[in-house]
Amino acid sequence: MTSDRRPADDDARARDDARADDDAHADDDARDDAELEPRWVRRTPILPEQWWAPPAGLAVAALAVLAIGVWLRRAALPLAIVVCVVGLVGAVVLAVAGRHAYWSPSRAAAWRLHRTRVVAWSSAGVALVVFGLAIGAQVVLIGLVVAGTMVHTLRRDDPTRFELRGRAVASVAVAVASAVLAIVALTVPGIDDRSAARWSGWGLLVVPAAAVVALVSWRAAGRRDDDPLSAPDRTAS
Repeated sequence: MTSDRRPADDDARARDDARADDDAHADDDARDDAELEPRWVRRTPILPEQWWAPPAGLAVAALAVLAIGVWLRRAALPLAIVVCVVGLVGAVVLAVAGRHAYWSPSRAAAWRLHRTRVVAWSSAGVALVVFGLAIGAQVVLIGLVVAGTMVHTLRRDDPTRFELRGRAVASVAVAVASAVLAIVALTVPGIDDRSAARWSGWGLLVVPAAAVVALVSWRAAGRRDDDPLSAPDRTAS
């Protein structure tokens, strides 16, 4: 009887091994499919805090800018109010798009959320840069820009064409704002000498740098021919 059981045990063990191999291959295939998805699809919220935390952070930052404007008093308060409004509007729009992508996950919803993120964060970034240039926080702003660039470089970011064009438009907006400040500093007699020197001096650095970033980003966007919604929908539940 012992000799009769061994073949059956061997067959059962072989079936278990084959099933384990199939499960392992299925897991590998699922992992490969997930890695093939673009970053904007992988960033679709799957947890509640993934859709409400970024808008909440943006709203807090907008209110912090308003508090700084109040602390600096009348000179910076009007611009701080504008920056705060831009940040709060961006936070609301971002929250709505994120909640929709969380409750109704699909590739189209993920793409809408990606575009909303680009517009909201780019608008808030431009408003913050203009505010920093106006109040004299250029060194802090340049440190943030350099740190963000290093983070994107180290993680080997693969931006979409829409994202690259958003960067180009944001860079152009920064260049225009810096040029306007420099022109005001050189032409308006009521500006104090310290602010005039700061705006005109930093304009010589910011305008060319922003123009180069805009040109490079726009040309990189022109070389991409990705169609985000042409791939099969893998995020729909």
